[in-house]
Amino acid sequence: MSDQAAADPMVRRILITNDDGVAAPGLKILVDIANRLAEEVWIVAPEHDRSGAGQSISLHDPLRVYQHGERHFAVSGTPADCVLYALAEWFGETPPDLVLSGINAGANIGDSVQYSGTVGAVLSAEHLGIPAIALSQSFVNREQIDWTPVAELGEAAIRALWPSAKDDKCCWNVNFPACAASDITTMEYASQSAGSIARPQLLPGQDSRGLSYWWLGFDRNTEHQVADDSDVAVLRRRGVAASPLRGEHRMPGDGASIALRKT
Repeated sequence: MSDQAAADPMVRRILITNDDGVAAPGLKILVDIANRLAEEVWIVAPEHDRSGAGQSISLHDPLRVYQHGERHFAVSGTPADCVLYALAEWFGETPPDLVLSGINAGANIGDSVQYSGTVGAVLSAEHLGIPAIALSQSFVNREQIDWTPVAELGEAAIRALWPSAKDDKCCWNVNFPACAASDITTMEYASQSAGSIARPQLLPGQDSRGLSYWWLGFDRNTEHQVADDSDVAVLRRRGVAASPLRGEHRMPGDGASIALRKT
């Protein structure tokens, strides 16, 4: 993590977390972005991948914390644990100005939003009155994720949404499309789609002792139709999708879209 202050700081202090774990490549990209936005950046992320943790917190296990560097820590719990621990341990009466969560490997759209640990961290911050934004990068092939769209446009997207914090409505889920960054020109307000999950699915197996176990998954609805302003539709037309996580607030400006680069 760089100690260099942002040349044009937007805020004093940013707290970063994620659900892919402290060693995730998306986290490193988000740190680079945050260092251009804040005078001081803190990283408090799960020790391991906690995808699917939602907004859950650890009630039956203690939290263990491991320092990775200056203002850089791994926590044994969930993304929400990371936010709550950081606020209780380090910030006291001076909370961070902004919490950023991600950058998630894969989109957090539609029915997946309610299970997302990336989003859960943002909601935990918002509950305590702290502006927060979740960021996710869509991909076609998990083995060859192109992080360029969010790496190039993430800072502009965050700066564009930040004015909504003045109205206590800065709680966003932002998804970047899987395409060349040069093909993206705008960020669009997007409603959260629904209906992609048809039913839960269980994949059975047996361990080395012959005991049964099940992997939980979902059957997808292949006939699912999405609205033109939905997160899925925005990504399909190569826009950055910004969805409010609380209320029906709109984006700053005209409320429908924001240019992320000059056209």
